[in-house]
Amino acid sequence: MRNATVATLQCNVATAASAMQRRYRRIRNVATVASATSLPSHPQRRYCDAQYEMHTLLSISSRPFVAFVEDKSMHTFRRCQTYKLLNPAWALLILMALAVGAAPSKTLAAAQAQSDAAYRFVDLGYGDRTARTMYGGLDYFFPVPAGEEPLEGARLELVYSHSPLLEPERSTMTIIVNGLSVQSVRLTPETRTRATLTVPLPLSVFGGEGFFVQLRFHMRLTRDECEETRNPALWATIHGDSLLVLPTRPSGAYRLDQFERLFAPPPAERPPLALVIPAAPSPEELEAAGLVAFQLGRRAAASRADPRLEVFTTPPDRASVMVGSASALAQLLPWGAVDWDGRAVTLAGFPIPDDHGVLALAEGGTPRLLITGATPAAVRRAAQALNDPERRALMDGAYAAVTDAPVQTSPPPPWANGAASFAQLGVSSRTVSGPGEHRIDLTFTRPAAWQLRDGSVLTLDVEATPAVRRDTSWVAVSVNGIDLGAQPLQMDGSRPHRYTFALPADLLTATLDGRSVRHLDLTVRLFLDPPETGCVVIDGDSLRATLLPTSAWRLPHSVRSSFDLGRFPAPLLGVHASLPLDVVLPSQPVAAEYAAALRLMAALGRWADADGLAPPRLITADQMNERSGRHLILIGGAERNALSAEAIARQPDRFTAPSLAVYRPGETGECRLILGPSPWQQGAGLLIIASAAPDDLIIGVAALEQRATLERLRGPAALIRKSAPPQPGPAAPDTAPPSSLTPQIETPLLERLPGWQIAGAILLGAFLSALVILLTIQVRGRVRRRGS
Repeated sequence: MRNATVATLQCNVATAASAMQRRYRRIRNVATVASATSLPSHPQRRYCDAQYEMHTLLSISSRPFVAFVEDKSMHTFRRCQTYKLLNPAWALLILMALAVGAAPSKTLAAAQAQSDAAYRFVDLGYGDRTARTMYGGLDYFFPVPAGEEPLEGARLELVYSHSPLLEPERSTMTIIVNGLSVQSVRLTPETRTRATLTVPLPLSVFGGEGFFVQLRFHMRLTRDECEETRNPALWATIHGDSLLVLPTRPSGAYRLDQFERLFAPPPAERPPLALVIPAAPSPEELEAAGLVAFQLGRRAAASRADPRLEVFTTPPDRASVMVGSASALAQLLPWGAVDWDGRAVTLAGFPIPDDHGVLALAEGGTPRLLITGATPAAVRRAAQALNDPERRALMDGAYAAVTDAPVQTSPPPPWANGAASFAQLGVSSRTVSGPGEHRIDLTFTRPAAWQLRDGSVLTLDVEATPAVRRDTSWVAVSVNGIDLGAQPLQMDGSRPHRYTFALPADLLTATLDGRSVRHLDLTVRLFLDPPETGCVVIDGDSLRATLLPTSAWRLPHSVRSSFDLGRFPAPLLGVHASLPLDVVLPSQPVAAEYAAALRLMAALGRWADADGLAPPRLITADQMNERSGRHLILIGGAERNALSAEAIARQPDRFTAPSLAVYRPGETGECRLILGPSPWQQGAGLLIIASAAPDDLIIGVAALEQRATLERLRGPAALIRKSAPPQPGPAAPDTAPPSSLTPQIETPLLERLPGWQIAGAILLGAFLSALVILLTIQVRGRVRRRGS
């Protein structure tokens, strides 16, 4: 009996380990992220998934045996070693554990929750970067995902090179993390070509957002007391294949004020965000789900990423948002402090009124948000709170009840009058310090429907300390790779100085192929030169310059009147849209139509001009009592949506689907996008998203979600196919490439006229002149005769 037990245990272990080896091979080569603006979640979290599978495979054995094997598996996983099958000695240890009835490992939960990832700097948006001049410096910021905290072992593995001419006894590199100097090294001949340096990230200075890393260099070419500070031989490079190793674990203390970070689009190696709705949502619950999807799209816009969203009716094991009344989601309750007693929703044991909505985050694990209430109307109220910046700013803690009490009014959204300050666009002050050149990279989104006019300018308000040397310090600006010039850095006493840069209006309106320019990628370079008196140089920390949030884009423009899918969501949604927008489902939607509509709401949020816009309303066709006075997006063609059938009947020429220009026989699955004026309201727009099967609607919606495909759309209609480029219809009549990119030769008038036309014109002029003279003589003769 004892031998049989040992054999059974060994068989179970071998099976589990073999399965884990296969699982590990599948996840070993997970690609790291490519985000320039935010640190993504960690692909090693999939280790935990693999370990959980192993736990499931081994669950047929006793718990002490499982704990032992899991501890061993975590040990090897953390070191990325190959799994080995348990040998007979391990089996003996297992039998001993069974005999003594050892308790489960207490470190197992923490080990399973840990996510240990290594990211190359280039994948985080930092390629090879070079510091120049004697006091050069480089700055990096590595955010830590919301709801996670770094662990011991967080470190930088720097790969660096430097000038071979540096004096090793006087050249150093110092690493500063969140204001704390943590390491310094000399720049010697041995380190001049791709040297490596491991820098621990101190957890004591972690403030909840991330790690701000400054690399400060002091580079000398000679031992002389006086030395040229801007010699081009003074350089050091941090290479893009340097690594950030960031083990983290869930903090288990999520807060509602972290919503914007918790529910940003996950990186490609993680599953999309899940939006969970009831199988048959009420009109209020459907509208609430649409509001949540729109807000998730706004979170994608904030991180400059495409929204990644899937719709479910049962909660999956991933980051998710659940929307529904308490009775519809009763199987999920209690949810932390939230419970349902069959009559009322309770928070921390206290019942709340039926018309109050509830927002609650799950405790620990992956971020999961519950949006509920005793009634569907309360659910809608809770979802509306997420789209109200002022009400959202009042939230804190893991849960909150939402009422209809008034809050302060919202300020006007950016771009409302054709201009926007950096503060309106969510950019705070940016300060650089130390001598040498510094770079600030910012990305902005402007309304896609704008046709910029001459007179567009960028104004930068920069404040510099008096220690900066005037005649050799400067500020330079480029937008979308277009150099706008450089200006000397000025100091106006205690006031900031304003620098104005003219913008090329045509180049920032459209590209050569007519694609709308939506993003303004701004690069500001500041060179701070210290004043030198003899051989005495002032402290580099006293050299500072601050780019202030009063800096602004001032863009005189006209609004395009044509219907162009390439400028989605204009004219349906934007700062100049005077009518509300409704997204209309068929009267009895199926699951695929629900999913398409909610993902479309996220796409609308992704491409909306700014925060603070009135979000669209998601309803079904049978709830549409009034067709006029609004923009409309119709989900489903004439065979599914009654409003689509009516619109096509009213304007058959305009809403007829375009024909395919290129196709492969036998391929199926396509979606039609047709944009035009609403047949029910003058000045309103109508977009029809139609397909032969409801499952194919997502093909067209995905084209509107993703920047790569949206930029390929032109004109009022397009056919979208699986795994094929979009096939747009004719371009809009006012779509033209920039005149600066399409030069023309202007031929003088005399060269454009043939010779016979010139001769004929001269003869005609002579004839007319003679005729005028003759008539003048006759008139004067008659006048004389009458006078006599």
